[in-house]
Amino acid sequence: MRFLYLIILVSLIGCGTTKKRVAINNSVFKNNLSVKKSVFTPFVFDKILISSKVNFQYNRQFLTFDLTSRIDSGSKILFSGNLFLPIFKILIDNDRAYGYDRITKSFFESSVDEINKKYKIVLGLNELQNILIGNPIFPFEDINKSNKKIVNDGLLINYKYKNLQCKFLFDDKLIKLKNQSIIHYESGTSIQLFYSGSLNENLKHIPSLVSIKINYENDIINLNIINRSTVLERDFPFSYKVPRGFKKINL
Repeated sequence: MRFLYLIILVSLIGCGTTKKRVAINNSVFKNNLSVKKSVFTPFVFDKILISSKVNFQYNRQFLTFDLTSRIDSGSKILFSGNLFLPIFKILIDNDRAYGYDRITKSFFESSVDEINKKYKIVLGLNELQNILIGNPIFPFEDINKSNKKIVNDGLLINYKYKNLQCKFLFDDKLIKLKNQSIIHYESGTSIQLFYSGSLNENLKHIPSLVSIKINYENDIINLNIINRSTVLERDFPFSYKVPRGFKKINL
């Protein structure tokens, strides 16, 4: 169950399914060339609530549950999971993560720094928020400085950050992010995130399907997040309190 906490923390915010092979043409855009007339614009908001259905696979174990994601942009994220009854909550603020699970009656508290160091990832509040809504994990103005390659499925940007190799695939007009992936050089840990569809005409930036594939040591985790509805720009409760009698665990 501890690993499930980490998976939810790292990826309930994402998109990815199985890895695609893309054939790369020889055409390469230099950094100072524009791609047609369209440029990617990250989705920006103050507050949003997203209701979803999640299909979760951890090796050969399967679980389906309802998920509510409350996001106060740049401030905090609260995940609430339900399986007929509430089963877990995870709260992430600027530098700490908290969570409890009603099935095992356990809870955790940890700094985001500690989690990143232990599992060799670089994810904070803003990165997780971007994954969930279909924005690139890193600022677009940073990755857009890297060379771009035309591939069969759109425009591919390769980006290196410290000991991470990152790939971002956009449509050919550089309007919409289709998938992104991160690989840790030393450990081989990888997260692949894929986005498809739009929730509705008014929220074209929010994908209707967010899929995630994580490879960590000998474990494979898949999540398919089917977004059902959203509510924008309203105050939502971010209530989090560990029930009595729960045992603290370490991630």
